[in-house]
Amino acid sequence: MITAPAPEMLWEASDPVAELSRRFGFATAEAAGRWATALLADEYGIALRSVDRLVLSAQNLMIWVTGADQRLMIKVCRFGGSHDWLLPRAALVDWLADRGQPVARPVRTVAGELQLRRDGWSIGIQPVLPGELLDGSDHDQVRAAGATLAALHEDLAAWPDRPTLHHDHRWGPDGPPDGRADFLAIPEHSAAAAPELTARLDGLAADLPDRPGRQPVHTDFRGANLLWHDGRIGAVLDFEEARLEAPVIDLAHALVLLGTWYRDWRPITPEAQQLFLAAYSDRRPLTDAEQAWLHPLVGAGMLRQGWLPDATRWLAPAP
Repeated sequence: MITAPAPEMLWEASDPVAELSRRFGFATAEAAGRWATALLADEYGIALRSVDRLVLSAQNLMIWVTGADQRLMIKVCRFGGSHDWLLPRAALVDWLADRGQPVARPVRTVAGELQLRRDGWSIGIQPVLPGELLDGSDHDQVRAAGATLAALHEDLAAWPDRPTLHHDHRWGPDGPPDGRADFLAIPEHSAAAAPELTARLDGLAADLPDRPGRQPVHTDFRGANLLWHDGRIGAVLDFEEARLEAPVIDLAHALVLLGTWYRDWRPITPEAQQLFLAAYSDRRPLTDAEQAWLHPLVGAGMLRQGWLPDATRWLAPAP
């Protein structure tokens, strides 16, 4: 008989048992375990030995299990309409694995599917890779993360099925003509708390060149999605928000959020930020346009988080 541990919330302050029932219709963790057992047997030909962990995060249910010869993570999105979004991203991860990138290659169904529709949900399964979440205070890990992101951007630029990563149905595969308003926008409460910095950001934004060209990017490259193992970045996780965007926007996002976990949000130190950027640039040097965009992008990100000392440094006038 398969048993299951009590469910958990990844970051929300909600009752996980109640949310497991409300969001997915499982009255108990054991019911979710029985469902996972049938899923693996029916669709993947895998015999489940144990259910190790159940975690809810927004519209997703993640179930860690042990099969006959490996640990797996089943990720269930309760919005079946997301399947057409998730499928090309699963294909992208599969392709990156072929190129030697440190990713969790999706497990195929018996029928060869990378992403499965079942019970009205969209389901993907991946191996559980070894490692610990990235420690943003460890400079070796930070440097490795910078080099890893650069190498990832290089490979992502070669993805042959780029049109499948549609950005927004309103604009088509290349997104809006100029997204500076989106990426440099500051919420009113943040702007009110730092009017001088906001004015400085507005001035920098007015002088920016055209946004650099788009390519597939990760969009959430940060500590919670990076595993450190055996002296290297052992895994880059969670490509579900991958889309077409300028790599410098992805780089800036990583600089702001590299040190963040699920409920632990803080910037990495200024020294670590420079080490990350240097490691990235050694592998993939920035163009002039990317260099012009980087400081306003990082400054805006720091402002949105309320990290004013960091925002001040990134928005400082050039010496």
